[in-house]
Amino acid sequence: MNYLIYLSTSSRALSTDDLKQLLVNIRYQYTKSGITGMMLYSQGTFFQALEGEEQQLEKAFEDLKSDNIQKGLIKLKAGKEERRTFSNWYMGFKPTTDDVCQLNGFVNPLRGDFLTDYNPQHPAISLLRTFAQHNLQY
Repeated sequence: MNYLIYLSTSSRALSTDDLKQLLVNIRYQYTKSGITGMMLYSQGTFFQALEGEEQQLEKAFEDLKSDNIQKGLIKLKAGKEERRTFSNWYMGFKPTTDDVCQLNGFVNPLRGDFLTDYNPQHPAISLLRTFAQHNLQY
């Protein structure tokens, strides 16, 4: 299974409603394309790990470059793992209302155990954990 890890900047300030809509739209799009992974957002920065077939990931990354939500994409790492780590696509950000936590696909990165169910050997897991610890614990 191929993976791609990148960092980007939001092209504008995003409200909680914007983030909720982003979660719903991207989850639908990636699920339909067979892409799994996790995206975290904090104060204008996105950190995302994607898994899928190499061509799907490259197409997704190219599409993101012309996306009006993200800019300044930096590919941090790409490679292969024996199997998928993520069963679906998830998104996490600092929840401002209780209804956010009820959204399908939302992970609460403020919970210290939000990554315990994933393969700790996957290159993305320690990076996601570090991003959450240093950017979402305010």
